[in-house]
Amino acid sequence: MHPVLIRISDTFFIGTYGLLIAVGLLCGALLASWLGKRRGLNPDIFFDLVFIAVAAGFIGARVLYIITEFPDFLRNPGEMIFSRTGFVFLGGFIGAAGACLFYLKRKKLDPWLVGDILMPALALAHGFGRIGCHLAGCCYGGQCEAPLGIRVPRIVMPDGAFWPNAYADQVSAGLITDTLHGHSLPIWPVQLMEATGLFILSAALVWMMMKTRPRGVVLGAYLVGYSVLRFTLEYLRGDAERGLFLNGAISTSQILSLFMFAAGVVILIRRSKAPVT
Repeated sequence: MHPVLIRISDTFFIGTYGLLIAVGLLCGALLASWLGKRRGLNPDIFFDLVFIAVAAGFIGARVLYIITEFPDFLRNPGEMIFSRTGFVFLGGFIGAAGACLFYLKRKKLDPWLVGDILMPALALAHGFGRIGCHLAGCCYGGQCEAPLGIRVPRIVMPDGAFWPNAYADQVSAGLITDTLHGHSLPIWPVQLMEATGLFILSAALVWMMMKTRPRGVVLGAYLVGYSVLRFTLEYLRGDAERGLFLNGAISTSQILSLFMFAAGVVILIRRSKAPVT
C-alpha cells in the first residue's frame, strides 16, 4: 500500500489512486483511438467520449455508492458527496454508458461499432484503476489462509486516525490489537486479482477486434466476461461498504453483474446473427 503519492499539507495530498486512474484513462483513450482509426473513425471521437464517460461515470459511481450507504449519507450528506473516496464501478459504468449513447446519437455514430471499440479500452483503464485501489487500500479482500494472502500495513493520518483499510477495520472488529500488530491479518489481494483479469480481458477483446465479426459482439463479450469476473471476486471481498443483502449472501455489485451478464448474453445471441460490416 502507498496511498499518498505527494503530501502538500495535512489536509491536501495527491493520491496514488488518482494517478493510476489518470494513467488508465490515457492508456484507454490511446487504445480506443488506435482501434477506431483501424475501423475508419476519427480518433478524436474517442478522446471526446473518454471525457464524457469520466464526467458521467464519476457521478454515477458516487450516486450508487450513496445508495448503498444511504443511512450514512443521511447522517452526513455533505461529507459523503464531496469525499475523495466512495465510488462503485458498476454505477459509473451505467452513468458513462448513458452519456456516451446520448453523444453517439447526436453524432449519428453506430453505437455497436463504437461500443466494440471502447470495451477493450475500458477494461484496460479499469485494470489500472484496480491497481490504484490496491495502493489506496480500498475494495480490499476478506481474510484468507492461502499463500496468496497479503498483509495491509498500519497507516496513521495526520489527525491520528487510521487510514481506512483492512487494518483499520480489523482493529475496529477486535480481530487484531493496534499496539501489538503493525499489519493486518492476511487478506485476499482481490484488487490485483481483478486487475490481472481485466488486463487479460482487454487483450482478448483486442484480439476479437482484429477479426471480422458482426458489430456488437465484442461489447457483448465484455459484458459477459467482466460480469463473471466481478461476480466471482465479490465472494473474496472483505469490505462491507460495497453494500450487502440477504445477510451478506449477495452484494450490490453481484446483483448488477447478473443483469450485466444477461444483457451480454442477449447481445451476443442477437448480434451474432447480424451481417458482418
